[in-house]
Order: sequence, then C-alpha cells, then structure tokens
Amino acid sequence: MIAGTRASNRADGIAGALRPVARAAVAIGLAAGLLAAAPVATAAPPAAPGLLGPGDAAQVVVPLTLSWSAATSPSGIVAYNWQVSPSSTFVPVVQQNSTSGQTQDSVSGLANGTYFWRVQAVNGAFEQGAWSQTRSFTVTGANGAEPGTPTLNQPRGGTQFHPFESITFTWSAVQGAATYVFEADKNPSFPVGTTRIHADNVTDPTTTIVIGDFCNGCEQGNYVARVYAVGANGARGVPSATVSFSVFYNNPLPPPPTPLAPVNGVTVSLPITLSWTDVPNPQGNGYQIQISRNSAFTSIEDDIPLITPSHRDELSLTSGPKFWRVRSFQGDNSPNTAAATAWSQTATFTVSSAPPTVVSVSLTRADPFSGDDEFGDVQLSTVAPSGGAVVRLTSSNPTAVPVPASVTVPGGKAVLFSSFAFQIGQVTSPTAVTVTASLGSSSATFQVNVRPPSLQTLTLTPTTTSGGVAVGAIMMLNGQAPASGAIVSLSSSSPAATPPATVTVAAGSPSASFAIPTNDVTTRTPVTITASWNGSSVQSQLIVMPAPKPTSLALFPATTTGSSGSVQGSVSVASVASFDQSLQVASNNSAVLPFLSSSVTIPAGSDRGAIQILPRSVSTTTVVTISVTGGGVTVRADLTVNPDSTPPPGPTLSTFAVNPTSVPGGHPATGTVTLPSAAPAGGTIVTLSSNLPNAASVPGSVTVPAGATSASFTVTTFQVADTTVQLSARNGDTILFAALGITTAAPAPSLSALTLTPSSVPGGNPSTGKVTLTAAAPSGGAQVTLSSSKTATASVPASVTIAAGGTSATFTVSTSAVSTPTSTTIGALYGGASATTTLTVTPPGQSATLTVTATGRSGTTITSNPPGIKVTVGTTGSAPFPDGSTITLTASSGRSAVWSGACSSNGSKTKSCTLTLSGNSSVTANVN
Repeated sequence: MIAGTRASNRADGIAGALRPVARAAVAIGLAAGLLAAAPVATAAPPAAPGLLGPGDAAQVVVPLTLSWSAATSPSGIVAYNWQVSPSSTFVPVVQQNSTSGQTQDSVSGLANGTYFWRVQAVNGAFEQGAWSQTRSFTVTGANGAEPGTPTLNQPRGGTQFHPFESITFTWSAVQGAATYVFEADKNPSFPVGTTRIHADNVTDPTTTIVIGDFCNGCEQGNYVARVYAVGANGARGVPSATVSFSVFYNNPLPPPPTPLAPVNGVTVSLPITLSWTDVPNPQGNGYQIQISRNSAFTSIEDDIPLITPSHRDELSLTSGPKFWRVRSFQGDNSPNTAAATAWSQTATFTVSSAPPTVVSVSLTRADPFSGDDEFGDVQLSTVAPSGGAVVRLTSSNPTAVPVPASVTVPGGKAVLFSSFAFQIGQVTSPTAVTVTASLGSSSATFQVNVRPPSLQTLTLTPTTTSGGVAVGAIMMLNGQAPASGAIVSLSSSSPAATPPATVTVAAGSPSASFAIPTNDVTTRTPVTITASWNGSSVQSQLIVMPAPKPTSLALFPATTTGSSGSVQGSVSVASVASFDQSLQVASNNSAVLPFLSSSVTIPAGSDRGAIQILPRSVSTTTVVTISVTGGGVTVRADLTVNPDSTPPPGPTLSTFAVNPTSVPGGHPATGTVTLPSAAPAGGTIVTLSSNLPNAASVPGSVTVPAGATSASFTVTTFQVADTTVQLSARNGDTILFAALGITTAAPAPSLSALTLTPSSVPGGNPSTGKVTLTAAAPSGGAQVTLSSSKTATASVPASVTIAAGGTSATFTVSTSAVSTPTSTTIGALYGGASATTTLTVTPPGQSATLTVTATGRSGTTITSNPPGIKVTVGTTGSAPFPDGSTITLTASSGRSAVWSGACSSNGSKTKSCTLTLSGNSSVTANVN
C-alpha cells in the first residue's frame, strides 16, 4: 500500500477520524437504509448515556463487554460512540468504535493494565450528545477467546528506507488468527483514526508498504510498526512489540548487486542468461542492467530497466567482447531524482563469432485446437549476417500444422523481429506433429499435439428469466468448426425452456448465437440446457420464474410521426420482485416498428419497466397496436404514426406553475395547471408526480372542472436538508415540469458549551467562564442563566447575555479563600440545554507537580516558562508549580513536537504548548 499524506485501508479518517466522533457513527455505525432515508429536522442533542458494566474500577479479563443505558431523542437514537484510553483525559484513545443503536459492544486486544471508557449517543439528525461519565477497569488477563500475539520481525533489508521504496514486514503466525492488522506511525501511541498506515484484513503473515512524499516531506521521519491478530469472531489480540524504521531521502543506500554469470570474459552463444545477487531489499521492477561494447560504457548495446528478478535473458547481441553491469533502484532520494545504488563491478563475456546455428524453434501453444491461430519463434546462436539468415521450416503433417516454408532472421539479429503466424489445420482426432527449423546443418524441433475442435461453453443471457420470454445463447467452440460446420444437438431438462433441436456453428467460425424460448410456469423452475457434439457435452443452468402480470401500458407520446424520434412505453406490473422480471412485447405491424424489442425488463425492486419504440416513416396515418403479455394477461396500447408532413399536434397543457417557488420544509406551496382551452364535460384529469415525495408530495392527479381552464392543488413539504424537487404535470401527450426549492429552517440556538479558564485557582483569584451557543443569538440577545453549587466558595452572576448575532460571552467567577482544595460545580442553562463544569479552589500557595516526558529526535530539550522544567529527549523530569499556574512548554532549536496528556496538540506538530496546571499533571512531547 502507499501512504501519501496519510494512507489507510479505512474510509478516510472514518468520516473525519471521529472528529467529531458522531461522524464515525454515521460512517460505520448506520445501516444503509438509515443513511438513505430522507433527512430529518434538527433536534436537541441527546443526553449522555449511563454506564452499566463493567463496574467502576472492576478487574476484568478480555474480551469484555461494555454496556450502557439507552438514550432518548425526538429524532431517535441511531448510534452510540465509545472510547477506551489508558488515561482519564482520553489522550491517547487506544480503541473506539460505534454501534448501530445497540447499547453494548465487545472490547478486546487490551494488554494488562488500567483503562478508562466513556460513551456518547448520536440522534437521527446525526447530532452527538455529551460524553457519559468516565469509568475505569483493570485488565488482568485474557479468557482464551482472543487470538495470540504475533512476533513482528525487522523489515526486510534493514531499518533505513527512502520515500517510495517498498518495505516488507513479516511476523509469526498465531493460533486463532483469521486476519491481521498492520499499523505504522511516527507516534508510538498509534492514535486511533489518524494512524498513518492501517492495513486490515491481511490474511498472510506478511505485508508490503510504501511511504511516499506527497506533502513536502511531512511523511519522512522515524516510524514504529506493530501488528495484531483478529479472530474469526472479530476479537482482537494484543498488539506485538513495536519495530522501528525510518524513511528519509538521505538514508544510506545498500551496496550494489554482484554479477554472477557470465563473468571473466567467458565465450558464450545466444541466448544468454545474465544473473546477479539480490540487494538486501529488492524492489519490484527495481533492477537495471547495461551491456556495452566497451568498458567505458560509451557504446551501450542494450539498456534494460524495470527488471524484477535477479536475472535477464538476452536473445540477440552482436558478436564480440561485452561489458555489463547492474544496479538497483530503492525509491527516491529527492522529489525529482531516484535513489539508485552504485553500479556493480563490471563483468565481461564474449559472444561467439561462429556462424549462426538454430538453437530453438517454439510455438505459443503446444496443444492447439483445429482452427486456432498459432505463432512461432526461431532463436539463433549468433546474430545473422548482413542480408539475414533464411531458416527453413518443415512440418511432419503440413495439413495439421501448415508452417511457412521459411522465415528470415534479419541481419544483425538472432531472433525474428516478429513471430511467424499461421492457422492450425483441421483434424478429427488428436494428432502429434513435429515442427523442424533448419539452418545449414543445424536444426531444432518442437512437438505439437493438435486437437480436434470441441465444445467449450454454452452461455445463457440472462440466466434467470420470466416464463414466455426467450433468452439469448452463445455456443462457443475450442478452435473453429470444420468445413462441414459443427451441428450441435441441444436438449432441455424441462418443458419450461425449449431450445432448438440443433444449432450449427458455421465452418471456420468459433461460435454461434441463437435464442431459447421459454414457457410460462407457476413456480420457480430450474432448467439444465445440454449441448452435445463429437462425443462431448457442456451444460448451462437457467431459472424460469412465473411471469408477472402487467397492469398497464402507457405510451408517451401516443401520437408521433415516423421520423420524429422515439416513443417511450411504460409498463406496470402488480407487484415488485427481488429479481429482474421480463414480459413479452409484440406489435401488429412489424413494418412500422421493425426495431421493437421482443421483451421488456422490470428491474428488481421496481414495478415499472420502459420500452423504447422507434417507428419508421409512413405515407398514411397508421395505428399500431403494441401488446405486453405475462402471467396469462395481455395489455395493449395504440400508437398513432402520422406521415412526416403532418403538423405536430398542439399542446394539451399550456402551463404548470408552483407558488411560491421556494418554501421552508413543512410549509405548503400551491401548484396550478392551465389548459389551452376550456375543459370538456366531465372535466380534464391532469396526472401529477414528484421526484422526491419524501421532500414534497402531490396528489396523484387534479381535475380541471368542465368549462374551466385551470385548477390548483396543495403541495405538501417536509423538513429536510436544502433540496430542489421536480414536480410534473401530464395531460395526454404534453408533460410540463415545475421546480420547488425546499430550505431548512434555521434551528433555535441552545447552549452547547461551558468552559472555565483556568479550571483551578487559588482562593481569592478569579476564573473566567465562557458560554457558547449552537447558533447565533436571536434579536435582543440570549440570556444564559448561571449557577454555582457553592456560592460561598465560588460565586457567579445570575446570568450573562450573548449579544444578538453572537455565539458566546464571558463572565467572571469570584472565589473566596479556602483551607483545603474545594470543588464547585458551575452551571449554565439556555434554550432547554444545560452544561456544567467544575472549578477547583485551592488554598493560597498550594503547589502541584508537572511531569514531562520527551521522546523522538535526540539532542532536543523541552523547557518551561516559568522555568522549572528542562528535560532532554529520552528522559522524564518533574517540577512543582503553584496550582492554577499557566505554563508554556517549548522544544529547543525551533523543533516541533506532538504534545499529549495535560497539554495536547491533538496530533498536530507545534513548537510549544500551553496549559493551566490543575493538580498533578503529566505531558508527553514527541519531538520531530
């Protein structure tokens, strides 16, 4: 696989790599039917589910089942997202998944240790709810349902590679593994959803990856890889230990290959096989060889790149001394240049200057059938002299194998420019033939076994049909039919299909096409069609289904001129089926409708089929009756075909309009149809339809009363995402369209978030709160109600107002001195939604410890402002700071790092990271 900016066998980030996680639920947790359903109106996000099992701090074995209580939402719950992390901050997330509404899921593949988990719900509007409270569990072992842990080997050819170089990994097979998952990333925590390389469903204990360069070098770097097994039950095994490797343009190249043969000036005749040793990490199409007439390689006779095996056959070289060398390409060493090894040491050989002899003659097929096209080649020991070498060809049976009398190998070549061609003759039984090529006193032979033509396949199209509708058949031979033709006998295992008694494959032809009629049946009937000839037979299976009963046949237009174009026929049946159905089609005038198909298909899952009708020109008005038959029922419709000179008929419907042309979903619109003249007695019925009835529906028809010219009707709309609906009105041969736009009404804003900065302060110091809405505040602003669970410790104003058009506002939380750390819940309420967060008030002067671990590029140091932390890559350091302090961590030498833990860059590389210390905390910096 190729890793570009990010390569993965997953859908791209699973709809954004669960950023937000609800998108992953849409991508992997929803049934196809839900995804295809009409959009629903936006509803309030669902509440957080309650966690059920395992109990908090439980000791468990894996696989284990996570379970939670069901959430509710007016639009329904379509999915739940869950996450598992070794940290209560969920940095990193080591596993996550989504269910399609189920309130439990299985977790496997966790090593022994303590983990934290949480769940959120996703409603029918694809809105994700709040995360549940967090619980922990401790894995103490596995229960045997998990596969074992593979041992990942070092990659083939070392650990230093180049962009676009194939890198092959192998690992030990483990018991219980159905497939394997291979992952590689610069981040040793393998962040879920953003791991650069994720190859799943690997069936063999090996895989090959290619890391490219599509983002100006961002893919270069130091990588770690791991692999884990997946059982047939879907359970994951514990991942293997990691293996490190690097991908850089400037990584060293391996030594060049070593020539093996021919070497040391040995004299050889053609053809010659050049061979050499493999480099440590051979590439597909990676070798290049050069053959020169001199040691300086200024007179190159052959230059062959893109060779995969470590050998090459040379069929034609001039006589005399030759010098050859080989090198290997190992990806790229810059965006514009390939990474190639040095050329190997030069090896030598001499091509014999003796007169050419025939080394071999060969044909493409050793056992052809009569009538097959055959091709042959001749190989000489040295190149032909000027003027060429005439090679004589003979056949021990010229009737069966009529080779040409001779072929000429051009001067300076040892093989033909192109193969000689001929056609295998007819035989009635297997016939052994010897082909001989001669040049001077030398000769070579090739043995051919010519077989008589025989039956190859009988192909039916379609293989399932409705009774009464013929299927197409193709009888294919091995080879070609003899001079008398091939008269193939046909039989059927059931009267449901009645093939002709015989079909003839014409002389010199490899196939014949014919039709097999079928008869109506009352139940599904399998039929075997057998074809026999020359003592052999082939079979093909056909399923004949009961024919559907047609209910109507409508033509549009019903009146046309012979050269005006096509007529569309619409056939309806009583019910849909899970397979394609067919009906017989006929007319009473094939001279006017010569191209009318003999059948019409009703696609699976539909109750309608279309007939394309192409009439010919007529001299007088002609009425043609078209009939559709199935299940013992026939429906008919008349098509009037006028001479080309006949003026077209006037429209039977003058206008169709909808007002207004755009409405919010759930609001009605009015449609109006207008006739060109007053409706006759009894009124005129105009047929109506909508291409998106789930967005806008119309009555099946509207009647224009007698004497009136127009009529109106109501268009009912529904709350959907912005869309345009095409409405149609039809009267006779006139059909008109009107477009209706449906917009999504803006949702009322509600509270989406409440945050405090900092979330821990010494008593007497303030904290700044921020409330955020889901949409812009309405006219007059949005007044958000505030509360504190301990007003004596932390007090807030009664409310804060978000200005009209704004989405957020801040407020001050005042605190009082405390003697012990005290937690206070700050709450906010608006638009039916609420949010809470915790403020920790600490005694003045209380300190907390910050621990920093530095990994990645050696020689880099992580320092803090204010001072206290100074940690070099490969070590861990700690320092105390006043609780609630704002601390900035920075990598030295202008380096960037991926920060995780209490200070997170969310997987991105930044030069620094700032956090507000809230109790003892830890940070990991992976320096790039």
